[in-house]
Amino acid sequence: MSPIYTPGKLVLRKDYIPLDANYSNVSLLLHGDGPNGSTIFTDNSPSPKTVTAAGNAQISTAQSKFGGSSIAFDGSGDRLTIPTSSAFEFGASDFTIELWLYRVGTGQQHLYEGRDNSVINRPLLYLNASTQLAYYANGAVVISTTAVPTPNDWSHIAICRGSGSSRLFLNGTQVGSTYSDSISYAAPGSVLIIGANDAYGTVLNGYIDELRITKGVARYTSNFAVPSEPFPNGVNG
Repeated sequence: MSPIYTPGKLVLRKDYIPLDANYSNVSLLLHGDGPNGSTIFTDNSPSPKTVTAAGNAQISTAQSKFGGSSIAFDGSGDRLTIPTSSAFEFGASDFTIELWLYRVGTGQQHLYEGRDNSVINRPLLYLNASTQLAYYANGAVVISTTAVPTPNDWSHIAICRGSGSSRLFLNGTQVGSTYSDSISYAAPGSVLIIGANDAYGTVLNGYIDELRITKGVARYTSNFAVPSEPFPNGVNG
């Protein structure tokens, strides 16, 4: 702890811990922390959800953006599922989906899958057949890009809707065009899927760290400096 000078006395203070003023809006927060090989994925959101692994999805210490570990997907049958919740029903309001990605494989790979049996009014964040970042909504790709996350390195990816405009960001820079977005997004019919599509194909080959979903808040509406530390777990440090 570091000392704070106050006239007449000396007060000790804990080291500074960054706060998140929008923590109460966080629907899902996965730090990817834990021992190597673990299949326990702790949701540090205000209302923790149950996260279930399929295939070989697991905590891995092979790669990490923060905290010494991340969530590994080997490109064959791996995924995480979270039971549907109103926390993932964005309606026509603002939202932010963001994560750190360490890409190993090439080709189409799905990151965030909100659809259920191809129902169109759910969002999908993925890499297309050319490994380019894309955003799908309302039955079509609504933001296409030529941006390819660098292989074997960490990239910050975010999709944000603010005041009816959706923007896709790679490493803090907007990629693709702004989409005029009036879609009322429903919650997944059964489960939210991380790392695969709704048919459990096009599976991610790589690692995800610091995945955060924020309902009701557009955290980024223009280019920004990417986070330099793990996302905070609360508003009071």
